[in-house]
Amino acid sequence: MKRLLMVVAATLLFACDREPLAGPEAANFNEDNRAGSPALNVVTYNVYYGAPIQELATVAADQIPFKAAELWGEIQTTNFVERAEAIVDGIQAADAHIVALQEMSRFRTQSPSNFNPFLPPDADTEALNYVDILMDALDDRGLSYDLAFVTETWDVEVPYVNFSTGGVDDLRLTEMLVILVRSDVDWTNAMGDTYFAQLPIPLGGLVTIYKPSGWASVDITFKGLPYTFINTHLEPADMGGVLIPDLIDLQAYQLAELLMIAGSFENPVIMAGDFNSDADGSTTTTYQDVRDAGFVDAWLIGPPRGAGFTANQAPDLLNATSGLFHRIDFIFYRDAFTQATGHFQGSVKAEVLGEEQGDRTPSGLWPSDHAGVAAALSVAPGVGETD
Repeated sequence: MKRLLMVVAATLLFACDREPLAGPEAANFNEDNRAGSPALNVVTYNVYYGAPIQELATVAADQIPFKAAELWGEIQTTNFVERAEAIVDGIQAADAHIVALQEMSRFRTQSPSNFNPFLPPDADTEALNYVDILMDALDDRGLSYDLAFVTETWDVEVPYVNFSTGGVDDLRLTEMLVILVRSDVDWTNAMGDTYFAQLPIPLGGLVTIYKPSGWASVDITFKGLPYTFINTHLEPADMGGVLIPDLIDLQAYQLAELLMIAGSFENPVIMAGDFNSDADGSTTTTYQDVRDAGFVDAWLIGPPRGAGFTANQAPDLLNATSGLFHRIDFIFYRDAFTQATGHFQGSVKAEVLGEEQGDRTPSGLWPSDHAGVAAALSVAPGVGETD
């Protein structure tokens, strides 16, 4: 707890030393820049690995190859090629200018296994690459997006039983955070990294591996106005619905680092992703801590929109009725005006993506175990300047 207080204190001091965040400048909001809709359309989507891979941490060492084979089978059954089409449906319907994607995954294999828990992953035969699949799906629709930045977070390898050969091979997962920017939007200064606080995972009693989470950011200019867009995914603070104090602290450490990063940008900040903190405050304080840091929640701006639940569907994605029961995926916005007043000057249209029966794939899969969130942000010019 002392460490947490020190990190939070450092974040506050850092923020106090900075100049106030610059907001949209009225002088830049000229007639030429106003052509078309004034709304900046943002989407965030946790696309899901395709199986509950955390179950690997629950088995003994001699069972890891069998559990990994089971999970690999589930990943193929939940068919990201098919799900990507449904996710692109949401991106297209939202007419998104910028997109934050979490749990984008790349799977590689190696035969035979040379697994060594003390050596870096080295499997290099491509099996599934969610980035390539999604970009192809966008291209097939004639939707042009730049792959602005990819932050590789977790890179892990385990042995698995290859039932088609009877041998033991290796399976490697590389997890990524991805930012897509529509090709007609100017962007620059893309960057990202992992958080210092990482989740320790005991693997079969052999070794403890550390799972990083991270962030990615990019500066964009829209209608002549500058913004910094951040995509993030924080670790959950529970296992199977039971809160674990150490994991609560881990999420708090990650959030403190995230807020320090957000505070280093001079532009208004749009921060989107899977925060793994329930908006009703029933899990961790992260959601409210973000609000207390001067961010507004896009879902709450404007007329009431309902619960807006974003997680979680069944692991196999085949549950007949939607299982979404809490709101943990958000689009936040902060400029000098929101930071000073707690209010947003402008208008927002927001919706949940991929939560209706008609959003399911032809084989009955939900697009992800999460719903996506879309927000059209119409920011009033000049609100960043407060006296």
